[in-house]
Amino acid sequence: MVDVKKIKDNVAKVTSKISSGKVAPHKHCRVCQKAIPVNSDPRVCKAVECQEQNDKDKRNEKQMRIWMFIFFGIFAFIFLTSILRQVV
Repeated sequence: MVDVKKIKDNVAKVTSKISSGKVAPHKHCRVCQKAIPVNSDPRVCKAVECQEQNDKDKRNEKQMRIWMFIFFGIFAFIFLTSILRQVV
């Protein structure tokens, strides 16, 4: 038979071992993955390379967002003009 009390004791021991070795709350740098404080606003460490890479990534994201809106606008214009030509 299965001894439920023994299993519960073993589970309690394992969980207490795991919880005793907790790591302090932290985040990781987006570039180099080093641990940084939780309250750091741009999620990068203080290394110059990481900050430059983060700035470059932000500019790239902004440019991609602009191109996406331009592409969507062109697509919507073509789609709407084709519908209007069929109606008229």
